[in-house]
Amino acid sequence: MSWLPQDYKEPSTSNYMQFDMGDNTFRILGEPIMGVEYWKTLDGKRKPVRVKPGVPVQIEELENDPNTGEMEIPKFFWAFPVYNFIIDKIQILEIKQKTIRQSMQSYITNPKWGEPIGYNFTVTKTKEGGKTSYTVAVDPKEELDKSIIDKYKAMNINLEALFLGDDPFAGKKMEASTGEIDKDIADIFDAKA
Repeated sequence: MSWLPQDYKEPSTSNYMQFDMGDNTFRILGEPIMGVEYWKTLDGKRKPVRVKPGVPVQIEELENDPNTGEMEIPKFFWAFPVYNFIIDKIQILEIKQKTIRQSMQSYITNPKWGEPIGYNFTVTKTKEGGKTSYTVAVDPKEELDKSIIDKYKAMNINLEALFLGDDPFAGKKMEASTGEIDKDIADIFDAKA
């Protein structure tokens, strides 16, 4: 008998999923946004700045990493809403690691797997000799619990807010640059009903 429950996890209040050591299982809930991210000191705090692909980042905008002292290079990212099974929470996951994106892309573009909202991804993070590695695996396709879908629909996450430095959880419906509502898991499940 342990003092803490065997499956105890420290609760998270963050709206953003981070990969912890070990297995990190999630379900993608909607379409991604893609862009480039760099960090800037604003009002005395370091904050991410995100721009859409193709928007040039001026070298004068870049700062040195406070940990290494070297200039931080902007990083390409995917960001999308997910259900994090580990902490039972809907969050936004931003993936900057090319190896993870490439592994996920191999499933998404494979006709046997297809749209990633129909199955779970598990990203396993390990560290050996100071080097961090990631592996990606998927579970067989299965329906997602309706209560999770309903909760996601009610949240109206606006990923485009990330490009403005605003809160994506403020409650406005996500709209594509064309002005049309992006396809997401809620729309797909509504179409099946």
